[in-house]
Amino acid sequence: MTGHPAIAALKAPGLRRYLAGQLPSVACSWAQVVALSWVVVERDPEALGWLVAWQFAPSLLLGPWFGTLADRHDRKRLLILAETGLGLVALGYTLAAGAGVLDLPLIYLLAAAWGVINALDTPARRALVPMLAPAEAAAGASALSGTVMLVGMTAGSALGAVLVTTVGVTATFAANAASFLGDALLLATIRVGPSPRIRRAGGQIRDGLRHVWRTPALRAPLLALAVVATLGFTVQVSVPIFVRVSLSGGPALVGAAFTAVTVGSLVGALVATARGEPGPHALTRVAGLMAAALVLTAASTSVPIALVGLAGVGLAWSLFIAFVLAVLQRCEPAMTGRVMSLFAVVLLGGTAAGAPLTATLIALTGPRTALAVSAVATVGAVLLGLALRRPRRMALW
Repeated sequence: MTGHPAIAALKAPGLRRYLAGQLPSVACSWAQVVALSWVVVERDPEALGWLVAWQFAPSLLLGPWFGTLADRHDRKRLLILAETGLGLVALGYTLAAGAGVLDLPLIYLLAAAWGVINALDTPARRALVPMLAPAEAAAGASALSGTVMLVGMTAGSALGAVLVTTVGVTATFAANAASFLGDALLLATIRVGPSPRIRRAGGQIRDGLRHVWRTPALRAPLLALAVVATLGFTVQVSVPIFVRVSLSGGPALVGAAFTAVTVGSLVGALVATARGEPGPHALTRVAGLMAAALVLTAASTSVPIALVGLAGVGLAWSLFIAFVLAVLQRCEPAMTGRVMSLFAVVLLGGTAAGAPLTATLIALTGPRTALAVSAVATVGAVLLGLALRRPRRMALW
């Protein structure tokens, strides 16, 4: 197979169908993020941290087990099941908002349900994508999947701002429910080879943890990601509150701010795809870039400067994630599901732990200080990477 891996991967019909279903689903999901963020911020800004925690905390508890399931069972079927479940959660938001009963306790309950299902969705998805293209184009398939996700996030942030301000949050939730149904139906039409299943046996979760911990090239990026995900990249909490408190904006500006982050992330994904394998010190440099962008955002006194800073945060975060994944995907094929589940545990679990901390910090000191603290934490991740550097065995520091 010749040419760029991403171009080669697009020749696979299964991957094309997968991407066709993902784009509208991700876009509508991010429209829901805007709608739900605004609903919660209007009621209690500090509650936004707990919303994010309820959404992502299940990955801390269930992620490794679901990753093992992804290695034991058919990954396509698991993904269809997860997409259907996420659609039902969106339908729950729709019915509750339409009936006027969408209060904070119900929001937390639905957010927790979303978190449990998403803990299954993430490892199943990341383990399935490389199977949708020839082995030599698997890296291109993963890069394309990430790029399409970011395109959907960018479009969805803008779409959410439009929908919330024109037709309201109920219609926004309904659009998301419909998009998940369409994605599940499209996934069912994809032909894919049998998943590389492992037999059920005791200690498989421990084997995955042990494999990562004993492999420095996997362990160090995950530890750095834990720091950045927990205290550095906190935009789901900090951005809506920053927009409302510091910039005196409404839902349209919240959507614009999320769009700035996702546009930057999209550019980062395109750069990572074009670049291919990251070079030495890649994570150190992008973490430094993220810290600088966070400082710019915290110090901004106008909307355009704030949006530029947030775009820089998204750019650096996207590159950071791409470089971490580039290392993790080099693991043994039989460990893919478990390693990807640990990636989800660190990423989503870090978000769950950091969200209430960020919300509390904002309540005590204001959103600008919280963004500055995020910059300091990101620099701390750089120092962690340097402390864990092993020149002969690690490619990114």
